[in-house]
Amino acid sequence: MRLLTLLFFSLLCTSVRAQIGLHPPSVDWKQIETDEGRIIFPEGYEDRAKRVATLIELLEAKHTRSIGEQHYPFDLILQTSNTTINGYVGLAPFRSEFFLTPPQQQNLLSTTDWVDLLTIHEYRHVQQNSNERRGITKLASYLFGQLGWAGFSQLSTPNWFSEGDAVVYETAMSSGGRGRTPAFSAELRSLIDNNIVYNYQQARNGSFKKIVPDHYRYGYAMLTYGREKYGNDMWKSVLHDGVKYKGIFYAFSRALKKKTGDGPKGFYNRTMADLKVAQDSARAARPPVVAGTDIGYNHKSPVNYSYLQLDDKGRLLALRTAFKYRPALVWVDQAGGKDVVLTNTGIQREPYVDVSGNLAVWMENRQDPRYTNLGYSDIVLYELNSGRKRKLTEKGKYFFPALSPDRKEVVVVEHDVLEGKPAIVVLDTQSGEVKEKYIRNANAVFQPRFSNDGKTIYFLDQTFGGISIEALDRGAGAKARNIRPRNTENIDMLSVAPNGTLIYSSGRDGVDNVYQLDPESGEVRQLTNEVVGALFPLISETDNLYYVSPTPEGRRLKKLALGQAKSADGLYSGLVAGMLPAGPSFFERPSAFAEEAKDLSSTVRAKEYEVTDVSDKLHGFKVHSWALAGTTVAPGVGLQGANALNTVQAQATVLYNTNENRLISSVGVSYGGWFPVITASATFSDRNFTQLFPGLDTLNRLTGVGRGIDQTNFNLRAAVPLRWVSGEFRTTVQPSLSVGYLSLGSTAEGTLPSGFVNGQAGLGVASFRRTALQQVMSTLGGSVSVFYDKGLGDDLGSRFLLRSAIQLPGVAPTHGIRLTFDYQSENSQNAWQYSDGFQYARGYDANFNDNVYRFGANYQLPIAYPEFGFWGIYYLKRLRLNAFFDHGSYNLAQLRDAQTTNSAGVQLLFDNVFFNTGEASFGIEWSYLLNNHAFGSEDKGDIRARFLAIGTF
Repeated sequence: MRLLTLLFFSLLCTSVRAQIGLHPPSVDWKQIETDEGRIIFPEGYEDRAKRVATLIELLEAKHTRSIGEQHYPFDLILQTSNTTINGYVGLAPFRSEFFLTPPQQQNLLSTTDWVDLLTIHEYRHVQQNSNERRGITKLASYLFGQLGWAGFSQLSTPNWFSEGDAVVYETAMSSGGRGRTPAFSAELRSLIDNNIVYNYQQARNGSFKKIVPDHYRYGYAMLTYGREKYGNDMWKSVLHDGVKYKGIFYAFSRALKKKTGDGPKGFYNRTMADLKVAQDSARAARPPVVAGTDIGYNHKSPVNYSYLQLDDKGRLLALRTAFKYRPALVWVDQAGGKDVVLTNTGIQREPYVDVSGNLAVWMENRQDPRYTNLGYSDIVLYELNSGRKRKLTEKGKYFFPALSPDRKEVVVVEHDVLEGKPAIVVLDTQSGEVKEKYIRNANAVFQPRFSNDGKTIYFLDQTFGGISIEALDRGAGAKARNIRPRNTENIDMLSVAPNGTLIYSSGRDGVDNVYQLDPESGEVRQLTNEVVGALFPLISETDNLYYVSPTPEGRRLKKLALGQAKSADGLYSGLVAGMLPAGPSFFERPSAFAEEAKDLSSTVRAKEYEVTDVSDKLHGFKVHSWALAGTTVAPGVGLQGANALNTVQAQATVLYNTNENRLISSVGVSYGGWFPVITASATFSDRNFTQLFPGLDTLNRLTGVGRGIDQTNFNLRAAVPLRWVSGEFRTTVQPSLSVGYLSLGSTAEGTLPSGFVNGQAGLGVASFRRTALQQVMSTLGGSVSVFYDKGLGDDLGSRFLLRSAIQLPGVAPTHGIRLTFDYQSENSQNAWQYSDGFQYARGYDANFNDNVYRFGANYQLPIAYPEFGFWGIYYLKRLRLNAFFDHGSYNLAQLRDAQTTNSAGVQLLFDNVFFNTGEASFGIEWSYLLNNHAFGSEDKGDIRARFLAIGTF
């Protein structure tokens, strides 16, 4: 019960402070202030910022009926330099960020302009948060500030409601939206088609071993089902009653049951049953299935294939992602043998690879090491035969590269949002130099492809009116010509067939299928009629169509022979009886939001607003939260504040150390607008420590005296947080230097000064390879942190602390080895003793020492995926086992020989989800002691057990 209480309050009152100062100081920030909040953006982005402001104003003024009219102002930061595909709204502080570089893959996110889509979706979260501040949640916001508001909102409102409602909104307020894209629902539809319905707990909390659609998919399905059955605005009262905590416990469930007769579990089951009926009905109404046969290895765990390619030997290649394995370019044995990994691809903003002959190309993420909101996307080339890999560009904004037929050129999309319009760029594969650049008057361009003779570049072109397919004839006076009219049909994964026709995937008839387009005549033929979907199409010289289809085990490979259907004009006919009529997917449920549907994205026109300057100092600074703080050993209360651009963070806390029965209070301010992050702080605390006397007493014992000291610490710290992304590795380096003045009271005469200056130098370095979902740790990498403290003057002594680790692969792909070495040196006779930050051999308590080291060996592996829970309070997702051996040795001047502490044991680790909301791990450790402890009660042969609180997983 104590554990649940602690977890409950940690969910409510613990926040992860956002990284500070991630914007380059050279950015000149501007803002538009409206009744809805502040829109903050870099100079040069005024026109688009005005459109965002206009769209938000319209959404708030006319489109709140299904959520509520309550509104609280927020800060919105438009990030033009970050290449991440994302956006978010968060509380504590109430702010949002949009990352504005559009994605290249279109079948999932729809044809709606990326910035408009972000605006509609994320502003819905603003409306949700504003209307969740009611009843007990509102009381919590008074008691604890925005942390209380966030915590009680999070506990009361299921994430499937929050994201499902936002997807409904983006679909209702545009001509696109994810509700209209068959790829969005493909995983869920594949499960339903195979009569697989996971229980509500699994759907709510996910899985390490099965493909379970996320809360966006389940949420959209449940919300649209509810709207159809009970009216457009049915969820408004459910949300309002839930956040008011009517009935206290399970308030959202009670409100839903009051409205529909079922709580979330029953309502989920009804939704799935209804979808099954709808899918069966839709399937029966479609013409006969036209689909390929399964090929490739029969994996026993989830695997996804994408971006199918053929090399110069005719081998089928694909980009493979899997639960057990890191993303890799693999050779697929069509006869059913195991995949052969050619190379692992680096960290990408979206998975992608292209192959021509013996050369592969893809893009990888890069970022400025200090100002990580300054992101890049660079091109990497890989030679299949030699295994040589090289980076072609440096600090570029290049996306979706494709090789020319002779492999001497690469065509890419270049899109630097702040610089202006996107461009089609041709690079030299040897030098990386720009050979040609064609700027497009479009919101975005996608997926450029060379024709088979290399003289034409085909690409997708997006404006507010939709997407078209264009052909750019290269050379003097190059001009694009339209070969497929612009519309809102969702097309994606453009490729060129050996006969020169274009192949793509489209969800026009409610299911993603493969289509062929003749670029000369504009004629289109439908090549597949799949039940769930056909994606990433590729046609070979031998008239075989390769593609992937979503299944309950992942996107699996299929091959369809087209040879007999090939006509004289090069088009394939007779496979599907004509073109199936366009229409919505059964999953879309357009009647669910018809009453409030409005295509704002295609009709809105930006208003004029006053644009003013923004300072990155205290502009928009707010004290946003006052809540519980500290740890279970030292609980307390604190205040937190930040400015709009998150370059200033401030906090004040008062804690009570239950071990020492002493108060600790502090105040600190950090500024991250310069290259180093500067932190000034003041801390008042009581200290209890033991000073060891030299020599032995008359009974041949070590003796010491307890010191009680009132300590006030004024500290100034400079740190430089550096972060790199390179290949598969993420690396951090953080040097720091601090100086502080310690004022000491209640000191014994002659032992300590009334005050002294203390200096600390630190360095932390870590570099780890990314992990696959089921891997318990990174299987390659290491970390080192070093701290040196020195009391300046009066020979107050010093302390040196080293922590280090190396991680290596285990026997199986999901296993890992971790080797650690720690060292600490501090004279135990020093009148001043620094806080002991050393991890001793497991099972042993801390001991007197002048220097100590510990070597640890760990082998960790997953042992089970129970995936069960109860009452919406607890869900056990995974069990891990960590076997360890520790060897420790410490020296003391009064003892002749070094003392040894050895232990071996196991840790049973539980990866859990509490309250369907917070992922947290804890464990139980058993240590078998192999030596006696010179200064403690531990004896050889003892078994020591302890509880481990680890954090998130």
